[in-house]
Amino acid sequence: MRERVTFVQPRGTGVDPQTLDVQEAGLLGPLVETVREDRITFTVDELPSDLMRLLLSLDELHIRWTTSAPYTTLEPFASRTSPGLHLSYSPAKASGQYDPAELCAYLTHFGKLDCSSSETFTSLSEPESSTKTTSFYYYNQVHDLHKFSLFALRELCPELDTVCHSRMRSLQTASSLDISWDVSSRKLKATAFWPLDEQSINVPRSSLRRTEVGVLAQDVPPSMQPHEAGVSGLLTVLGESNEPSPTLFSFPARHRVAAGTFSAKFLTPAGLHPSLQLSLDSVKQPGGGDEGCQLFAYLTLPNVIFADKYQLSDDLFLASKNLTSLRHTTLPVDLEAPAYTTQAWGSSILLELAQGRGTWPAEVPLHLRYLHPSSSGLVDVDIPYPVVFWACDSTADASFDTNPFDRRQLGYDALFSDKTVFWHVTPQPSQPGSGRLVSEIKVPVLKEDAASWIEIGTGAAVALGFLWVLWVLLRAFRRPAVKVEAPAETRKKQ
Repeated sequence: MRERVTFVQPRGTGVDPQTLDVQEAGLLGPLVETVREDRITFTVDELPSDLMRLLLSLDELHIRWTTSAPYTTLEPFASRTSPGLHLSYSPAKASGQYDPAELCAYLTHFGKLDCSSSETFTSLSEPESSTKTTSFYYYNQVHDLHKFSLFALRELCPELDTVCHSRMRSLQTASSLDISWDVSSRKLKATAFWPLDEQSINVPRSSLRRTEVGVLAQDVPPSMQPHEAGVSGLLTVLGESNEPSPTLFSFPARHRVAAGTFSAKFLTPAGLHPSLQLSLDSVKQPGGGDEGCQLFAYLTLPNVIFADKYQLSDDLFLASKNLTSLRHTTLPVDLEAPAYTTQAWGSSILLELAQGRGTWPAEVPLHLRYLHPSSSGLVDVDIPYPVVFWACDSTADASFDTNPFDRRQLGYDALFSDKTVFWHVTPQPSQPGSGRLVSEIKVPVLKEDAASWIEIGTGAAVALGFLWVLWVLLRAFRRPAVKVEAPAETRKKQ
């Protein structure tokens, strides 16, 4: 088991080495404004037997959770996903028809999820040959990590490892959590992130694992290239280093922070065909505007709402909404089924946005499914914020995989080439003080008291219709037969 803890401060700041105290018990330092990332790596033999068996039935597993609370981040931790729980997996090639029920049972440690059926998942890609397997995707609006942190504390931490217990409890305040498994490495990696805020440089040591600590700040090394990010600071290996060692390095950065912010809200009145309005306060291309950048929005839509790909194929209609094209949509999407009969978790779409000037809104037309009746005739639904980013072609030859903080398997990144650089626009709540990165909408539904009358009326109408048809048939059978005589001319000829 190995652990890496990284603090990164804004450019122009840093920590005086004299304020860091390397002790046998761990590293102590001052209270500073910083982001923090914790990564712990388990080998397959260090996992509980049931979890080991589950992972060995999969070639890959990627879980991405993001809070709905707004937060500020710094490079190299610029990547974002829509709020909620995202999961993708690829069954082992030799597993045949894979049943996700066991995987779903583990997912319930995040909260109440309905994912036991394979029809709940959507396909990410089709295998190009018989040697490849299809990847499957699932999403749910999990709001916090409270339940999961208790599970991880109980199942992943040795009973006497108080440091691990503390780590798992702290997950409840994290802004994101990644869990990744790759059968080729036979390792499970869990990475938690805390946003820019005042935090103490405090990393306790455990004798059960090797812990590396980096106390860094954004910097510009002399040889840093435009496609790279740079940091400088101090590195310490707890239990091995008597004092921090200085460091300065740069690395290719796949995810960057773009200028400006955006917000999302539904236009009112919404009805059953609402429009999601995206407002950006800056549409200036990153990187000087000469890197071939396009502006995109990647929407994760629960099954209560969907986009009609046929409506989004009309160029004139798209232009009127400040949209350029629909670049991707999850297939298939049933355009008629109510939400309560739709088994798939929902759908995802990638839209290219028009590049205007100044503050401008783009509107995404969506469609609500029929929901169960309610006492008020309205149901409150929260739709997670999309991810808005610039996708820029990189001419750099360097591999982004050499970035020690690189983040992959986010859903939208697979829709672009490996050389694409993503410049993320920071999301902000549409209403100051709301504190959540979700777009709220009131869905009109049938009232419960009216539903009973409709059921009675429908039953009565069906019964009356049946009686009428029966009466017509009986009357036809009871009517005497009519004798038809031949015409007079025919009789004379005979």
